Amino acid sequence: MKWIVFDGPVDAVWIEDMNSVLDDSMLLCLGNGERIKLNLSMRILFECEDLVHASLATVSRVAIIYVPEDTIGWKV
Repeated sequence: MKWIVFDGPVDAVWIEDMNSVLDDSMLLCLGNGERIKLNLSMRILFECEDLVHASLATVSRVAIIYVPEDTIGWKV
């Protein structure tokens, strides 16, 4: 299993570009024009604060796990 992790705020432009990787084509289109074909052993993880700029189409294609800030702190 291979994981691609995106960490940071969700930007309205790039999250819409992610729709191509979330549909049946599983094609990740990068800003520099490069295209990466994902296979079934690859997974994508978005670690973000909120989904304010994500469309309903994007949200409906992913599994969302919400962890409240006071549940898990940054200190171990």
